[in-house]
Amino acid sequence: MQDPTSARMKSPARNKPALTVAPDLAKAIGVRRANRLKSIVKYTGLPAEVLIDLAIELLDIASRKLSPPPITRTAVGLGTARWRNVSPEERSELLRKAVQARWAKHRRGES
Repeated sequence: MQDPTSARMKSPARNKPALTVAPDLAKAIGVRRANRLKSIVKYTGLPAEVLIDLAIELLDIASRKLSPPPITRTAVGLGTARWRNVSPEERSELLRKAVQARWAKHRRGES
């Protein structure tokens, strides 16, 4: 079975020196990943270390997007549970009263 991305990686980067993957790195990541990394190095002309750093950064960004911190997750869950059986009209009325009370308290503190 051919990898769908391999068709896009047939033309290597032009005017770039041929870079190789270090043997110890290739041994550590395994044959399949090493071959894939070699083809990406050949295609892009970037060193393997740079590509690995880029991959780690992308994973870090993706993990932050996919998994919000526990505090946010808990706060969202508590907010959802709090308003579960409240109609939109009732919710609007309650929130309006809360905002008015907050502003009234703020105004009392100024005078």
